[in-house]
Amino acid sequence: MKIGSPGSGNKPAAPKPTSPAKKGRGVSPIRDMVAVIWLIVLIFVVMFHEQILSSDWLAIHVTFLGALSHSALVWSEYFANTLLKTRPTANEGKIQDRRSLLMALGALFVFVGFPMDIWVLVLIGATFVTVSVLWHAVYLARKMKRALPGRFRIVIRYYITAACMLPAGAAFGVLLAFGFGDEWRGRLMIAHMTFNLLGWIGLTVIGTLVTFWPTMVRARMDERSERMTRQVLWPLLAGIVIVAGGAVAGIKLISIIGVAVYALSIVWWGRTLWKPVSLKGIREFAPASVGAAGTWAVVGLIWIGVLLALSDSWPEVTDRLVSMAPLLAFGFALQILLGALSYLLPVLMGKSPANLAVYQDALNVGATFRIAVPNLCLVIWLLPVPSSIRLIVAILGIGTIMSFIPIMFRAVFLGLKHKKVLEAEREVKAAEKAAEAVAKQEDEKAQLNERHQQPVSDKNSESGSDMNRAGSTRTTNGTSDKENDV
Repeated sequence: MKIGSPGSGNKPAAPKPTSPAKKGRGVSPIRDMVAVIWLIVLIFVVMFHEQILSSDWLAIHVTFLGALSHSALVWSEYFANTLLKTRPTANEGKIQDRRSLLMALGALFVFVGFPMDIWVLVLIGATFVTVSVLWHAVYLARKMKRALPGRFRIVIRYYITAACMLPAGAAFGVLLAFGFGDEWRGRLMIAHMTFNLLGWIGLTVIGTLVTFWPTMVRARMDERSERMTRQVLWPLLAGIVIVAGGAVAGIKLISIIGVAVYALSIVWWGRTLWKPVSLKGIREFAPASVGAAGTWAVVGLIWIGVLLALSDSWPEVTDRLVSMAPLLAFGFALQILLGALSYLLPVLMGKSPANLAVYQDALNVGATFRIAVPNLCLVIWLLPVPSSIRLIVAILGIGTIMSFIPIMFRAVFLGLKHKKVLEAEREVKAAEKAAEAVAKQEDEKAQLNERHQQPVSDKNSESGSDMNRAGSTRTTNGTSDKENDV
């Protein structure tokens, strides 16, 4: 099926009122462009990987810690406000930008410090990222406490819990920067990935898809969604702790059990995503991209379990994890990010149904090709094929998936252009209505003047008739007098 578009004195000054932000806050450079900037950085890392230190590590972390983490920070706040039915104030928007900048600066320090073995920069960067995410968690907790009771508050609990996972993952990442031996390196890497990937990113994605997935598919959600999302939160947390605990303890069997617990929880909860698809299917780029990302996430989770089971030592675990990098970065992270952006960008920037359709049509250009080619290339890349074929499919797949950036800028250009046309048409219509109103007023005045002038002329003609009658009478009387004299 083809995917397409469908005061004074001693009196204290009164506090300034908190003004609500405009709906959607319009375009915010920090909120909307930081993730795009990281994607552009990723393109340069891939293109010049031979000249860049630790390019494979950097590509993974620019994707997850840069683009995807920024998006998780921003969009979890957006969905929290939507579900709690609260409108963020202008001041809250500024604070959100500060959190986003703090995270971006921390990520930049990590990206510079780790490849160059400057552990102080890594520590500072991890601290900035941790403060930003915990700040975000406190904000969400306070907002949920003040909000009225409602459905899907469990989603905000997912966001808060996910935010508490990242500091633990960052701590293990800092330990990796200190250069432990091969044995500990594999164990710390598993713990680092578990808290960051399964915790921070995984819980955020699961909490978001509860309501976001049916919205993208444009179908009713499964009635069990809220209940089952609430049911799997603790099993998911248990799986995360078991995987990381087994790695730190050096017992692979425990970690394998943790992966199984997490995977079974995903399967149990994931059944609720099928009903919307069965009702409407998938016909647009956004849900297709997110669906492909979810498929690769399940494949990656199974892969981690098999990898732990087949590896004879923790150093071997480290070596085999490298082969998962494209699957995690390009199969899961980028596709879920681009799918979410493809749906949310029109929602935020579309000012009318017609304008919204312009954005959607522009972002759905070549949707079938843009979904099929990168995923097929990734499958081929993972197979035991010659290096020359791997290079070709890598270039083709990365180029296709990154075509989103020019497509996005084109969509914004067309959307803004269409918005100006609509505004010009509204101005013309307003001017025509104003001209019609003026003409109508002039007609009414003219008719009113005619009504006022008509009685005056009638009175004048009546007065003239009376005078003529009086003159005639006097003439008659004069004649009679003369006759009498004779």
